[in-house]
Amino acid sequence: MHRQAFVALALILPAILLAGIERRHPGTSLTGRAPELPATAYLLRESNRLWSQHSIDTKFYGRSDRPTDIYVVLHPMQALNEPDLLLYWSTNTPQGNSLPNESLLVARYNADEAFALPLEKRRGGNLILFSLAHQAVFDSARVEKLP
Repeated sequence: MHRQAFVALALILPAILLAGIERRHPGTSLTGRAPELPATAYLLRESNRLWSQHSIDTKFYGRSDRPTDIYVVLHPMQALNEPDLLLYWSTNTPQGNSLPNESLLVARYNADEAFALPLEKRRGGNLILFSLAHQAVFDSARVEKLP
């Protein structure tokens, strides 16, 4: 019985490992690919000085057909070599290395990708890059009220 269990594990465990490797998310890249924005998007604001610790070009887009939707595209000037970065939105500024309690997960961070922000009435807040692997805030940006 033990021999059969070990033979089964010898076949099943590598299959699970290969399936996990194949399904994991691709890494971030600094390629110049165009963000996937809606055709009706227009630039609201652009800044490369929002982030407190890193130089990240940040562009906010609106949509003429859905005026309440706002998209953000982040383009770092240098590769962000931090594992498992997640982008959060919060109305409060992060204190130390922890996320504010009411933070909303926007998406897994990928350079040059358009993210829809959960803005209500376009009020200001904070964009937060959080490293899931280190359980720490990687960087944050204060976003003033958008037009």
